[in-house]
Amino acid sequence: MPCYRVADHLGAAIASVEAQTFTDWELICVDDGSPDEVAGIVQDAAVRDGRIRLVRHERNRGLAAARNTGLAAARGAFVWMPDADDRFESVLLERALAALADSRCDLVVFGCREEYLDGSGAPTSERVLLPPHPGIFTGGDLHREVLGLEEATLYGYAWNKVYRRTLIADLAFEDVPLIEDILFNIAVLDRARGAALVDEPLYVYGKRTAGNLTGRFVPRYFEVHRRRIQELWDQQIRWSLDGGEVRARLGTRLVRYSLSALERNCDPRAGMTGADRARWCRELIADPLFKSLVLDDAPEGPSTLTRMGAAVLRSRSTLLYRAVGRLLHLLRRGMSGGYAKVRRGSEVS
Repeated sequence: MPCYRVADHLGAAIASVEAQTFTDWELICVDDGSPDEVAGIVQDAAVRDGRIRLVRHERNRGLAAARNTGLAAARGAFVWMPDADDRFESVLLERALAALADSRCDLVVFGCREEYLDGSGAPTSERVLLPPHPGIFTGGDLHREVLGLEEATLYGYAWNKVYRRTLIADLAFEDVPLIEDILFNIAVLDRARGAALVDEPLYVYGKRTAGNLTGRFVPRYFEVHRRRIQELWDQQIRWSLDGGEVRARLGTRLVRYSLSALERNCDPRAGMTGADRARWCRELIADPLFKSLVLDDAPEGPSTLTRMGAAVLRSRSTLLYRAVGRLLHLLRRGMSGGYAKVRRGSEVS
Protein backbone atom coordinates (compact mmCIF):
# COMPACT_ATOMS: atom_id res chain seq x y z
CA MET A 1 0.00 0.00 0.00
CA PRO A 2 1.84 3.14 -1.22
CA CYS A 3 1.36 6.01 1.22
CA TYR A 4 1.94 9.66 0.36
CA ARG A 5 -0.09 12.57 1.77
CA VAL A 6 -2.90 10.22 2.80
CA ALA A 7 -2.93 10.71 6.59
CA ASP A 8 -6.60 11.72 6.45
CA HIS A 9 -7.61 8.44 4.81
CA LEU A 10 -4.97 5.89 5.80
CA GLY A 11 -6.54 4.79 9.08
CA ALA A 12 -9.80 3.89 7.32
CA ALA A 13 -7.93 2.00 4.58
CA ILE A 14 -5.97 -0.02 7.15
CA ALA A 15 -9.19 -0.77 9.03
CA SER A 16 -10.74 -1.92 5.76
CA VAL A 17 -7.90 -4.42 5.34
CA GLU A 18 -8.17 -5.55 8.96
CA ALA A 19 -11.89 -6.21 8.40
CA GLN A 20 -11.17 -8.81 5.70
CA THR A 21 -12.85 -12.18 6.30
CA PHE A 22 -9.68 -13.85 4.97
CA THR A 23 -7.15 -13.24 7.72
CA ASP A 24 -3.83 -14.75 6.60
CA TRP A 25 -2.34 -11.59 5.13
CA GLU A 26 0.50 -9.12 5.67
CA LEU A 27 0.02 -5.42 4.94
CA ILE A 28 3.18 -3.60 3.82
CA CYS A 29 2.68 0.17 4.00
CA VAL A 30 5.31 2.06 2.01
CA ASP A 31 5.81 5.57 3.38
CA ASP A 32 6.99 7.34 0.24
CA GLY A 33 8.70 10.21 2.05
CA SER A 34 5.30 11.56 3.08
CA PRO A 35 5.41 14.93 4.90
CA ASP A 36 2.31 14.15 7.00
CA GLU A 37 1.69 11.63 9.81
CA VAL A 38 1.67 8.52 7.61
CA ALA A 39 4.57 6.81 9.41
CA GLY A 40 3.07 7.34 12.85
CA ILE A 41 -0.32 6.01 11.76
CA VAL A 42 1.28 2.85 10.38
CA GLN A 43 3.50 2.38 13.41
CA ASP A 44 0.53 2.65 15.75
CA ALA A 45 -1.39 0.14 13.64
CA ALA A 46 1.60 -2.23 13.64
CA VAL A 47 1.72 -2.18 17.44
CA ARG A 48 -1.93 -3.18 17.48
CA ASP A 49 -1.69 -5.73 14.65
CA GLY A 50 1.50 -7.67 13.94
CA ARG A 51 0.42 -8.32 10.35
CA ILE A 52 1.12 -4.68 9.48
CA ARG A 53 4.62 -3.59 8.48
CA LEU A 54 6.12 -0.17 7.69
CA VAL A 55 8.70 0.36 4.94
CA ARG A 56 10.02 3.89 4.38
CA HIS A 57 11.58 5.97 1.63
CA GLU A 58 13.73 8.79 2.94
CA ARG A 59 12.44 11.05 0.15
CA ASN A 60 9.43 11.02 -2.11
CA ARG A 61 10.12 8.80 -5.12
CA GLY A 62 6.66 8.44 -6.63
CA LEU A 63 3.99 5.78 -6.98
CA ALA A 64 5.95 3.44 -9.24
CA ALA A 65 8.95 3.33 -6.89
CA ALA A 66 6.70 2.86 -3.84
CA ARG A 67 4.98 -0.10 -5.48
CA ASN A 68 8.33 -1.58 -6.51
CA THR A 69 9.60 -1.27 -2.93
CA GLY A 70 6.47 -3.00 -1.68
CA LEU A 71 6.84 -5.82 -4.22
CA ALA A 72 10.46 -6.34 -3.18
CA ALA A 73 9.36 -6.64 0.46
CA ALA A 74 6.42 -8.97 -0.23
CA ARG A 75 6.62 -12.49 1.16
CA GLY A 76 3.17 -13.92 0.48
CA ALA A 77 2.11 -16.28 -2.29
CA PHE A 78 -0.18 -13.60 -3.72
CA VAL A 79 0.07 -9.81 -4.02
CA TRP A 80 -2.62 -7.13 -3.94
CA MET A 81 -1.78 -3.40 -4.21
CA PRO A 82 -4.62 -1.27 -2.77
CA ASP A 83 -4.42 2.51 -2.58
CA ALA A 84 -4.34 4.15 0.85
CA ASP A 85 -7.28 6.48 0.25
CA ASP A 86 -9.80 3.85 -0.85
CA ARG A 87 -12.01 1.23 0.84
CA PHE A 88 -12.58 -2.45 0.22
CA GLU A 89 -15.40 -4.91 0.73
CA SER A 90 -14.65 -7.26 3.62
CA VAL A 91 -14.91 -10.34 1.35
CA LEU A 92 -12.44 -9.05 -1.26
CA LEU A 93 -9.52 -11.29 -0.30
CA GLU A 94 -11.78 -14.25 0.38
CA ARG A 95 -13.35 -14.00 -3.09
CA ALA A 96 -9.98 -13.46 -4.76
CA LEU A 97 -8.30 -16.42 -3.08
CA ALA A 98 -11.25 -18.68 -3.85
CA ALA A 99 -10.85 -17.84 -7.55
CA LEU A 100 -7.08 -18.30 -7.42
CA ALA A 101 -7.54 -21.79 -6.02
CA ASP A 102 -7.96 -22.82 -9.66
CA SER A 103 -4.43 -23.79 -10.69
CA ARG A 104 -4.91 -22.27 -14.15
CA CYS A 105 -5.28 -18.75 -12.69
CA ASP A 106 -2.32 -16.45 -12.25
CA LEU A 107 -4.42 -13.45 -11.30
CA VAL A 108 -7.93 -12.38 -10.46
CA VAL A 109 -9.61 -9.22 -11.76
CA PHE A 110 -12.61 -7.87 -9.86
CA GLY A 111 -14.98 -4.97 -10.36
CA CYS A 112 -15.08 -1.70 -8.50
CA ARG A 113 -17.46 1.01 -7.43
CA GLU A 114 -16.27 4.51 -8.30
CA GLU A 115 -17.45 7.06 -5.77
CA TYR A 116 -17.23 10.65 -6.95
CA LEU A 117 -16.52 12.91 -3.96
CA ASP A 118 -16.61 16.68 -3.64
CA GLY A 119 -13.95 18.80 -1.95
CA SER A 120 -15.31 17.96 1.50
CA GLY A 121 -15.26 14.22 0.80
CA ALA A 122 -19.05 13.93 0.46
CA PRO A 123 -20.23 11.54 -2.29
CA THR A 124 -21.93 13.18 -5.26
CA SER A 125 -22.46 10.17 -7.54
CA GLU A 126 -21.19 6.67 -8.16
CA ARG A 127 -20.59 4.22 -10.98
CA VAL A 128 -20.17 0.44 -10.84
CA LEU A 129 -17.62 -1.10 -13.22
CA LEU A 130 -17.60 -4.87 -13.78
CA PRO A 131 -15.78 -7.26 -16.12
CA PRO A 132 -18.04 -7.79 -19.15
CA HIS A 133 -17.78 -11.58 -18.97
CA PRO A 134 -17.19 -13.26 -15.59
CA GLY A 135 -15.48 -16.62 -15.34
CA ILE A 136 -12.11 -18.26 -15.74
CA PHE A 137 -10.31 -17.60 -19.02
CA THR A 138 -7.08 -19.10 -20.31
CA GLY A 139 -4.85 -18.69 -23.36
CA GLY A 140 -6.49 -17.10 -26.38
CA ASP A 141 -9.84 -16.82 -24.62
CA LEU A 142 -8.19 -14.62 -21.98
CA HIS A 143 -6.47 -12.53 -24.65
CA ARG A 144 -9.83 -11.85 -26.29
CA GLU A 145 -11.19 -10.49 -22.99
CA VAL A 146 -8.50 -7.82 -22.62
CA LEU A 147 -10.05 -5.08 -24.74
CA GLY A 148 -13.37 -5.53 -22.97
CA LEU A 149 -11.59 -5.00 -19.67
CA GLU A 150 -9.83 -1.94 -21.09
CA GLU A 151 -13.13 -0.48 -22.31
CA ALA A 152 -14.59 -1.07 -18.84
CA THR A 153 -11.51 0.78 -17.45
CA LEU A 154 -10.57 -2.35 -15.48
CA TYR A 155 -7.45 -3.48 -17.35
CA GLY A 156 -5.13 -0.68 -16.33
CA TYR A 157 -5.65 -0.54 -12.57
CA ALA A 158 -3.29 -2.49 -10.31
CA TRP A 159 -5.56 -2.30 -7.24
CA ASN A 160 -8.43 -4.32 -8.74
CA LYS A 161 -6.24 -7.38 -9.21
CA VAL A 162 -4.63 -10.01 -7.02
CA TYR A 163 -1.53 -11.52 -8.63
CA ARG A 164 0.30 -14.78 -8.07
CA ARG A 165 3.65 -13.49 -6.82
CA THR A 166 5.72 -15.88 -8.93
CA LEU A 167 4.08 -14.34 -12.01
CA ILE A 168 5.30 -10.82 -11.24
CA ALA A 169 8.50 -11.53 -9.29
CA ASP A 170 10.76 -10.01 -11.98
CA LEU A 171 8.43 -7.24 -13.13
CA ALA A 172 8.58 -3.59 -12.05
CA PHE A 173 6.46 -0.49 -12.44
CA GLU A 174 7.83 2.10 -14.84
CA ASP A 175 8.01 5.69 -13.58
CA VAL A 176 5.66 7.34 -16.07
CA PRO A 177 2.56 9.42 -15.24
CA LEU A 178 -0.96 8.01 -15.61
CA ILE A 179 -0.09 4.74 -17.35
CA GLU A 180 2.30 2.94 -15.01
CA ASP A 181 -0.44 0.45 -14.10
CA ILE A 182 -1.48 -0.41 -17.66
CA LEU A 183 2.13 -0.95 -18.74
CA PHE A 184 2.60 -3.31 -15.79
CA ASN A 185 -0.58 -5.22 -16.59
CA ILE A 186 0.29 -5.54 -20.27
CA ALA A 187 3.51 -7.26 -19.20
CA VAL A 188 1.53 -9.44 -16.78
CA LEU A 189 -1.03 -10.56 -19.37
CA ASP A 190 1.73 -11.39 -21.85
CA ARG A 191 2.81 -14.16 -19.50
CA ALA A 192 -0.34 -15.13 -17.56
CA ARG A 193 -1.72 -18.60 -18.19
CA GLY A 194 -5.20 -17.70 -17.03
CA ALA A 195 -7.25 -15.25 -15.02
CA ALA A 196 -10.49 -15.23 -13.05
CA LEU A 197 -12.80 -12.30 -13.84
CA VAL A 198 -15.14 -11.61 -10.93
CA ASP A 199 -18.25 -9.50 -11.56
CA GLU A 200 -18.50 -8.03 -8.08
CA PRO A 201 -17.58 -4.42 -7.13
CA LEU A 202 -15.22 -5.48 -4.35
CA TYR A 203 -13.12 -2.30 -4.41
CA VAL A 204 -14.45 1.19 -3.62
CA TYR A 205 -12.42 3.77 -5.54
CA GLY A 206 -12.81 7.32 -4.23
CA LYS A 207 -12.42 9.84 -7.06
CA ARG A 208 -11.96 13.20 -5.39
CA THR A 209 -12.41 16.47 -7.24
CA ALA A 210 -9.24 17.75 -5.60
CA GLY A 211 -6.12 15.62 -5.37
CA ASN A 212 -6.90 12.83 -7.84
CA LEU A 213 -4.06 12.47 -10.35
CA THR A 214 -6.36 11.95 -13.33
CA GLY A 215 -8.03 15.29 -12.55
CA ARG A 216 -4.80 17.28 -12.51
CA PHE A 217 -3.13 18.96 -15.44
CA VAL A 218 -0.55 16.60 -16.94
CA PRO A 219 1.68 18.24 -19.58
CA ARG A 220 2.47 14.88 -21.25
CA TYR A 221 -1.17 13.78 -21.29
CA PHE A 222 -1.45 12.85 -24.96
CA GLU A 223 2.06 11.48 -25.17
CA VAL A 224 1.48 8.97 -22.39
CA HIS A 225 -2.00 7.96 -23.59
CA ARG A 226 -0.77 7.58 -27.16
CA ARG A 227 1.77 5.16 -25.76
CA ARG A 228 -1.05 3.37 -23.91
CA ILE A 229 -2.88 2.75 -27.20
CA GLN A 230 0.34 1.79 -28.99
CA GLU A 231 1.23 -0.75 -26.29
CA LEU A 232 -2.29 -2.21 -26.36
CA TRP A 233 -2.19 -2.51 -30.15
CA ASP A 234 1.29 -4.06 -30.07
CA GLN A 235 -0.03 -6.61 -27.59
CA GLN A 236 -2.95 -7.46 -29.86
CA ILE A 237 -0.48 -7.88 -32.73
CA ARG A 238 1.64 -10.25 -30.63
CA TRP A 239 -1.51 -12.28 -30.00
CA SER A 240 -2.47 -12.20 -33.72
CA LEU A 241 -5.73 -10.40 -32.85
CA ASP A 242 -5.11 -7.13 -34.73
CA GLY A 243 -8.08 -7.33 -37.09
CA GLY A 244 -10.45 -4.59 -38.17
CA GLU A 245 -12.64 -4.81 -35.08
CA VAL A 246 -9.66 -4.44 -32.76
CA ARG A 247 -8.33 -1.46 -34.74
CA ALA A 248 -11.75 0.19 -34.59
CA ARG A 249 -12.06 -0.35 -30.83
CA LEU A 250 -8.59 1.01 -30.16
CA GLY A 251 -9.25 3.83 -32.60
CA THR A 252 -12.33 4.80 -30.60
CA ARG A 253 -10.20 5.13 -27.51
CA LEU A 254 -7.59 7.15 -29.39
CA VAL A 255 -10.38 9.49 -30.57
CA ARG A 256 -11.34 10.12 -26.95
CA TYR A 257 -7.78 10.81 -25.87
CA SER A 258 -7.29 13.10 -28.88
CA LEU A 259 -10.39 15.14 -28.05
CA SER A 260 -9.31 15.43 -24.43
CA ALA A 261 -5.83 16.51 -25.56
CA LEU A 262 -7.30 19.18 -27.85
CA GLU A 263 -9.18 20.58 -24.86
CA ARG A 264 -6.12 20.46 -22.61
CA ASN A 265 -4.06 22.28 -25.24
CA CYS A 266 -6.30 25.31 -24.60
CA ASP A 267 -5.56 25.31 -20.88
CA PRO A 268 -3.26 28.23 -19.95
CA ARG A 269 -1.05 25.75 -18.09
CA ALA A 270 -0.20 24.13 -21.43
CA GLY A 271 1.59 27.35 -22.42
CA MET A 272 0.60 26.90 -26.08
CA THR A 273 -0.01 29.70 -28.55
CA GLY A 274 -2.44 29.40 -31.44
CA ALA A 275 0.49 28.55 -33.69
CA ASP A 276 1.59 25.86 -31.23
CA ARG A 277 -1.87 24.31 -31.24
CA ALA A 278 -2.02 24.38 -35.04
CA ARG A 279 1.37 22.66 -35.24
CA TRP A 280 0.21 20.05 -32.70
CA CYS A 281 -2.83 19.31 -34.87
CA ARG A 282 -0.68 18.89 -37.99
CA GLU A 283 1.59 16.52 -36.09
CA LEU A 284 -1.43 14.53 -34.92
CA ILE A 285 -2.70 14.12 -38.48
CA ALA A 286 0.77 12.93 -39.58
CA ASP A 287 1.11 10.48 -36.65
CA PRO A 288 1.24 6.91 -38.05
CA LEU A 289 -0.74 5.49 -35.11
CA PHE A 290 -3.46 8.13 -35.46
CA LYS A 291 -3.58 7.58 -39.22
CA SER A 292 -3.88 3.80 -38.86
CA LEU A 293 -6.49 3.72 -36.08
CA VAL A 294 -8.54 6.89 -36.69
CA LEU A 295 -8.11 8.28 -40.19
CA ASP A 296 -7.99 4.95 -42.05
CA ASP A 297 -10.30 2.73 -39.99
CA ALA A 298 -13.03 5.26 -39.14
CA PRO A 299 -13.90 4.10 -35.60
CA GLU A 300 -17.48 4.54 -34.43
CA GLY A 301 -17.83 4.77 -30.66
CA PRO A 302 -20.95 4.00 -28.63
CA SER A 303 -21.53 7.61 -27.56
CA THR A 304 -22.74 10.54 -29.64
CA LEU A 305 -19.77 12.64 -28.50
CA THR A 306 -17.30 10.00 -29.68
CA ARG A 307 -19.02 9.60 -33.06
CA MET A 308 -19.06 13.34 -33.58
CA GLY A 309 -15.44 13.57 -32.46
CA ALA A 310 -14.39 10.84 -34.88
CA ALA A 311 -16.10 12.71 -37.73
CA VAL A 312 -14.30 15.93 -36.76
CA LEU A 313 -10.92 14.21 -36.60
CA ARG A 314 -11.42 12.49 -39.96
CA SER A 315 -11.91 15.92 -41.53
CA ARG A 316 -8.15 16.50 -41.19
CA SER A 317 -8.97 20.20 -40.68
CA THR A 318 -6.61 21.77 -38.14
CA LEU A 319 -8.97 24.75 -37.95
CA LEU A 320 -11.88 22.47 -36.97
CA TYR A 321 -9.68 20.56 -34.52
CA ARG A 322 -8.75 23.79 -32.75
CA ALA A 323 -12.35 25.04 -32.69
CA VAL A 324 -13.57 21.82 -31.09
CA GLY A 325 -10.75 21.96 -28.56
CA ARG A 326 -11.68 25.52 -27.65
CA LEU A 327 -15.38 24.60 -27.36
CA LEU A 328 -14.62 21.66 -25.05
CA HIS A 329 -12.40 23.89 -22.94
CA LEU A 330 -15.12 26.53 -22.59
CA LEU A 331 -17.58 23.82 -21.57
CA ARG A 332 -15.14 22.51 -19.00
CA ARG A 333 -14.55 25.93 -17.51
CA GLY A 334 -18.19 26.93 -17.52
CA MET A 335 -19.81 23.78 -16.14
CA SER A 336 -17.17 21.52 -14.68
CA GLY A 337 -19.68 19.17 -13.05
CA GLY A 338 -21.69 18.73 -16.24
CA TYR A 339 -18.53 18.34 -18.29
CA ALA A 340 -17.30 15.63 -15.92
CA LYS A 341 -20.55 13.70 -16.36
CA VAL A 342 -20.34 13.96 -20.15
CA ARG A 343 -16.71 12.89 -20.02
CA ARG A 344 -17.50 9.86 -17.83
CA GLY A 345 -20.32 8.88 -20.15
CA SER A 346 -17.95 9.04 -23.10
CA GLU A 347 -15.01 7.51 -21.21
CA VAL A 348 -12.79 10.50 -21.97
CA SER A 349 -10.30 10.64 -19.12
